[in-house]
Amino acid sequence: MGIPAPVGIGASGLPPAGDQANAVVTGVISAVGPTQPFALRGPLNIAAWGPVASALTTTAGSLNASVGAATGLAVGYNIISANVPAGTTIKTLVGTNITLAIPAITLRGSTNGVDANMRIPSVVGGPLMATLIGAAVTGPNIPAGTTVLAVVQETVNPTNQSPGIDGIVQLSAIPTAATPFQGQIVALTFARTGNAITATGTDAAATYSGSGANYTGSIQVERSFDGGVTWLVANVGGAGTLAVYSAGTVLNLTFGEPEKGVLYRLNCTALSAGTIAYRMSETGGAAESLSIQLI
Repeated sequence: MGIPAPVGIGASGLPPAGDQANAVVTGVISAVGPTQPFALRGPLNIAAWGPVASALTTTAGSLNASVGAATGLAVGYNIISANVPAGTTIKTLVGTNITLAIPAITLRGSTNGVDANMRIPSVVGGPLMATLIGAAVTGPNIPAGTTVLAVVQETVNPTNQSPGIDGIVQLSAIPTAATPFQGQIVALTFARTGNAITATGTDAAATYSGSGANYTGSIQVERSFDGGVTWLVANVGGAGTLAVYSAGTVLNLTFGEPEKGVLYRLNCTALSAGTIAYRMSETGGAAESLSIQLI
């Protein structure tokens, strides 16, 4: 049973898609002032960073792309855009031209050891089989250097009314045996190519994160023990250092809160350039707060 939080306090916000936390408060700070308070008991994650905004233009099937402006960007920065797969980074940056580095993904699959076809079970949110063409494949009984040659059958994602349809791709080599016996599902890794880029056009809402993606300002982590009336700057480390961050660099903290009903928030005390994205969350059995009103 969760521990009720005070009225108006966030403690059970739904996480965004792909986020595994139980309760999340996220947002963007664009002016001086406090964020929404968050109630918890147990471990708490706090993250804050200065995202760089710059339009991203991509071409389907190509790792070559461009940005509207390169100011504040650097090689290795993570790209958050509907035009690229999650986790894509900047591999090279010359002027406003970039090349994309796409992370490998692991999918479940099976082979029969007789032909070069590989079956990939349908899952909600699974990739299009066409995005795997050209990818190097590694896994049990997969010969070295094997790639995906073609799509035999495209996946149809499952719904409430249908179990979906498995995808089938053709490999460049026949597996040495079934995996590890016929029909069993195993983990297979796909090192994707430019075929993973399916969008041609510009994403004006693209943002980027990296170690040098800074804002100009100051934020501090604050706690309240009386339901949000009194707020105190938190301390970190054994020396009692105040949790005040004015360097504008990426912030990742983990707190442990043994007392129920304690509230946390971020307070922006100065902001002269950029914005600050933030996230506060708790996960699993430690997520003991519920944002409900008692009657």
